[in-house]
Amino acid sequence: MTTPRATSLSQSTDYLDDVPAIIEYIWCGESVGLQLARPTPSDVKTVQHTWSNGDDADITLATEFYSKKVVARRVSKRITSGVRAKFVLQSINGVDVKMDNFNEMMVVLKTGHAAGIPQVLAFHPNPPPVMVKNVPEDGALDRAGVTTEYELMTINHINVGYLTIDQIGRMLHDSAKPCHLTFGWTALHDDDIHVHLAGLSVTDVVTV
Repeated sequence: MTTPRATSLSQSTDYLDDVPAIIEYIWCGESVGLQLARPTPSDVKTVQHTWSNGDDADITLATEFYSKKVVARRVSKRITSGVRAKFVLQSINGVDVKMDNFNEMMVVLKTGHAAGIPQVLAFHPNPPPVMVKNVPEDGALDRAGVTTEYELMTINHINVGYLTIDQIGRMLHDSAKPCHLTFGWTALHDDDIHVHLAGLSVTDVVTV
């Protein structure tokens, strides 16, 4: 396993490399009728990876500054436990891991492994995308090409994929204007997401 470093993913653009269609929009704070929402998974499964002696499969971890989460940035193809890139590290040997105790837990991880003790890392899949729930017909975003097939990916170049909807709403409200918004179409969304979004209440949606 690669020795993790406390680097931040918040302003990394690596996650945009595989996005087939991107729309950049400069928002000056005016009302544009944009509604954003994130579908909530009904069942979040924990994926465990045990790092044992002789296991040289690599998982590179990085901290996500704004959400305070620790994320698998790269995962070797040799990993067979089901962990994938962008998964969120929840715990090491049952101890919760966040950005605040990341360095400490990396010492625990390496020390335990060096002593021959299997290290158990628990991950959750990356959160569902922050989808566009609605844009007004013939509005500014509609004319720019933004549709409900797109997700919001960045605010002023900050990755919002690991933020809660409340955090995204506050960031949009508090960000310096003009504000740079990046929308991406990943071709991964299915009808179930749109059905779920349609049923969300107003309190689950950010509107600007």
